[in-house]
Amino acid sequence: MKKRLIGPVILLAAALGSAACGASTTNSAPEAKPAAAVQQAGLDVSVLRGADMDVEPAATPEALVKSNRHDAIVAGTVDGIEQGRETFDTEADPYALQHVVLRVKVTDKLKAKHANQVKDGFVYVELWQGGRYNDATGTPVNSLDKWRKSIPAGTPVMLFLREDDGKAKSRNAGKGLPQGAKLMIPDVVGIIFEDGGRLLGGIEELEGQWTQIKSMTELRSRVKAAVG
Repeated sequence: MKKRLIGPVILLAAALGSAACGASTTNSAPEAKPAAAVQQAGLDVSVLRGADMDVEPAATPEALVKSNRHDAIVAGTVDGIEQGRETFDTEADPYALQHVVLRVKVTDKLKAKHANQVKDGFVYVELWQGGRYNDATGTPVNSLDKWRKSIPAGTPVMLFLREDDGKAKSRNAGKGLPQGAKLMIPDVVGIIFEDGGRLLGGIEELEGQWTQIKSMTELRSRVKAAVG
């Protein structure tokens, strides 16, 4: 029997929390969409692009820094991906959102509002795992194994993050986190990878002046100068 997909449209906003807070948005919920493969040498960010987010992205890295909506800005390398929690409106919610936790080894802590947002040299970033099949267990379309293959360990990344506010109802809270670590939520335009010698946006495609940045080294230098 062919599995049908269930896609949490309204609740997807909860998966990204208020990551777009401060950006220009509309009141319409993001629309679930088939994720087109967006791939470079060894990286496939299609797992991150399961929905349209109606945002007006910051025109430059400096503008993103000056928006002042981030608790932490770090650069580092992907260390691994673990299964995370589920979030929902009610316990009976059939469209609970499944998450993964991206673990990043921090090499440059450009900003951290609180010291424990970077735990023992790592940050832990919650990402929506994607749609789920309408089967007995709500099997994720993008398995944990697919996530790990799509975003391999060692991939350079820069992150613009806020700390989770703890307000979401969830099952398995703390799953994927070591004791004492803070769960961090990315800005919609706040995940930038380097792969094959080029930069690649995570949740959102890089556009405009962002495409003129040639390397992570250049991006890090510009962000560091803007942070001051």
